[in-house]
Amino acid sequence: MRYYSFIIVISWITLFILCILVHQNERLSKYEKRIRYIVYGIVASAALFEWLGVFLSGKPEYPMWAIQFVKTTDYILTPFASLAILIPLRKQKKYEVVVTSLLLVNTLFQIVMAFTGGMTTIDAQHHYKHGPLYPVYMVLYLALIIIVIVGFVYYGRQFRRHNRTSLYAIMIFIMMGILFQELSESYIRTAYLVISIGLALLYIHMSEYSQMRIDDELKQKNYEIMVSQIKPHFLFNSLSVIREIYQDDVDEGDQALVEFSQFLRYNLDALSKDELIDFADEIANVERYLDLQQLRFGDKLQTSYDLQCMDFKVPSLSIQPIVENAVNHGVRKKTDGQGIVTIRSREYDDRYEVSIIDNGPGFDPNNIKYDDNRAHIGISNVKERLLLSGNGKLTYESEIGKGTTATLTIPKGDKK
Repeated sequence: MRYYSFIIVISWITLFILCILVHQNERLSKYEKRIRYIVYGIVASAALFEWLGVFLSGKPEYPMWAIQFVKTTDYILTPFASLAILIPLRKQKKYEVVVTSLLLVNTLFQIVMAFTGGMTTIDAQHHYKHGPLYPVYMVLYLALIIIVIVGFVYYGRQFRRHNRTSLYAIMIFIMMGILFQELSESYIRTAYLVISIGLALLYIHMSEYSQMRIDDELKQKNYEIMVSQIKPHFLFNSLSVIREIYQDDVDEGDQALVEFSQFLRYNLDALSKDELIDFADEIANVERYLDLQQLRFGDKLQTSYDLQCMDFKVPSLSIQPIVENAVNHGVRKKTDGQGIVTIRSREYDDRYEVSIIDNGPGFDPNNIKYDDNRAHIGISNVKERLLLSGNGKLTYESEIGKGTTATLTIPKGDKK
């Protein structure tokens, strides 16, 4: 009994630690967290009632009805606990009717058997043993185990072939622990220990897969935003301006060509950078872009920098698309006076903010329209990559006739 109590305590501790990890996981929604808490609660409760059944067996000082109640609850919760490991994997609507029916049939069966003794018989010394209808329960339980196996296999199909091995190894580990207990004549209790450890391994597997998926999405977003920024008309306009400069001044043409090549190289190199980069590097690329645009617009464009903090990191190609948007939709559409683009950075207790301010015609923030679908792709990708890389965000404030302010918010890593 002491050995089994230790096993149950280890299982409870494992489930408690899982609850802490789920609570601290910002990638999980409140609904997903609630589902996991329920799953871990079901497993902990099922383990408790199995332990109570072992504890009460052979103790005449406790009433017989207490043993019967504990064992009936144990047989009701055990299938729920075994099936619960599927719930965090993915929604199994495909089998909902079958699963619900089996669980309902088992629950009703156990309640009826509690009054007839078909599942559990208790002798004069209050020792319990399996009744004559216990095989019926095992058939129902086996059907649910098969559903669990099918669910694992179905869930594993979304992975690459070489990434399924660890998932199926977890499945085999859990199934072996459950079957070992059910088939063991020595009543060695292993089911809830392996289920608890299996849930922990599944959490690790899912967290790793989630990170891999985010990394893949970031790579795709980097590629899409790079393509959206290297536009044919931008390349044509820049090369046309550089050609005109060469006709007037070869040295200035050489310098413009260097700026242009460095800008292109930075954009191409961004494809291979999954990690965050120094804000200073991103600003250097923005300066190259604005220098090229200055050649195009001349006195119509003025740039200003108000950078009070530089020592932080941002996703690559996150500032330049916003600056380009300010030039194209702010400066270029300004019909009177000089267009001004200001880049400002500020540090706060819990975040950094980068603002791109233009004095263009402005717009209605509630009715944003993009003349260029590539611009829409670029802005959308900046928003998604800020979110994926650390819960950052991009917001706009604009007033018609006065200009626009775009603000990138980058939370500090050690702050909530």
